[in-house]
Amino acid sequence: MAEELQALQVRFGARYPRWLLGVLMIGSMAMVMASTTINVALPAIMADFAIGRPVVQWLSTGFLAAMTAGLLLAAWAQARWGARRTAQIGLGLFVLTSLLAVLAQAAWQLIALRIVQGLCAGIVQPLAMVLIFRVFADSGRGLALGLYGLGVMVAPTLGPSVGGYLVDHFGWPAVFWLPLPLCLLALLGGQWLLPSRRESRPPSLDLVAFALLCVVLFALLGALAEAQRFAWDTPRVWLPALVGGLSCVGFFLRSRRGARPLLPLSLWQHSGFRSASWVALTLGLGLYGSTYLIPLYLQTIQGYSAGLAGLLLLPTGVLMGAASFAGGWLSDRVSAALLLAIGLLIFALSAVGLGWLHPGASFLFLCFWACVGRIGLGLLLPALSTGSLDILSPQELAQGAGAITFVRQLGGALGVNLLTFFLEWRHGAEGGHAVAEAQAFQQSFWLVAAVFALTALAARGVRSTAR
Repeated sequence: MAEELQALQVRFGARYPRWLLGVLMIGSMAMVMASTTINVALPAIMADFAIGRPVVQWLSTGFLAAMTAGLLLAAWAQARWGARRTAQIGLGLFVLTSLLAVLAQAAWQLIALRIVQGLCAGIVQPLAMVLIFRVFADSGRGLALGLYGLGVMVAPTLGPSVGGYLVDHFGWPAVFWLPLPLCLLALLGGQWLLPSRRESRPPSLDLVAFALLCVVLFALLGALAEAQRFAWDTPRVWLPALVGGLSCVGFFLRSRRGARPLLPLSLWQHSGFRSASWVALTLGLGLYGSTYLIPLYLQTIQGYSAGLAGLLLLPTGVLMGAASFAGGWLSDRVSAALLLAIGLLIFALSAVGLGWLHPGASFLFLCFWACVGRIGLGLLLPALSTGSLDILSPQELAQGAGAITFVRQLGGALGVNLLTFFLEWRHGAEGGHAVAEAQAFQQSFWLVAAVFALTALAARGVRSTAR
């Protein structure tokens, strides 16, 4: 790949790295936007299909779980098909499923299409980080990661903002149209700018390990989803939990013994990578969990429309983009551990503030605390990328990028599921009425704050190279 990247740079000139970065940002923004835009449409989908939160949350967690599994196929797909063909297959299938989603007549059809979309997103997204590390020199890498983080971190906020307006005026199917222009732009730009060379001897894919991983993710998430409606001692709860636990053991045993494991466990021999993984897990919970929780809270407790809930998130996206840009600039100058701790504590403060508010709180107060949290998240991604990958060798880079993104997406899938479980549990425990629901949301925000504050301790172990 290195030789082809040099040839492309010669062909397109000094601007090639910036053009490539733009295409990578557009493609990643489309994938990430699709993962969160659905959240403002959940109340409308619940009403249209007559389903509750335990079922509708699969539209978010199913996507994130499939995306998490797909991340581990990225390195194999890139080696077998090349970066250009991998992006074309993933983005093309994503566009097709988006068009089919608007024709869904039942909730299970919509969930199935979302799972396919998540798999496509998981395969495409890691290509960006690998190419950024290969194309940009050390002096500009932090800035490039900051710009890339600008797109990746802003998309989850801008998506619901625009999607809320579309839902109010065109109904929930409109959220599936939103990423399509970005997908088409990424397909067009990638045709010229992405390298196409494949490895002469691509690695084999461990289908057994991949199947075990899928069973782990969907069985455990399914058990938690069913536990929101049934007792833990019922077979439909404990049986998938048991199957998921046994599959998890089988997956790790196979990964330890395999010559080319799907998930390279040797990466976690680096203490800094282990610490970065805890931060990535929490970042996923905060990024996707809050983007799921806040629009639902605004529409359920504060009585906002989908459009107004999205509008409240719009300034948060602008501030998160600015913070991500600043985080990339700072990651070239200060330690990753310090930036991560600051970002985690800022987000914890935001969650405390949102939990402190009561029904009927002013728009400005709600927007202020949401903005504070997005500033914290904006600082996290560039520092996490730098701190987790700088310690790895060039041979470990592709696997490390996929692994740390895998952990972050795993945090998102588990975070949304666990927050839904906690929300339903506290709603029932507080009495099951409207006031109890408001209290359940309040306690959910406080739980998120506690998790982020504790993770700030793990951030001390992240050590990037000296600046």
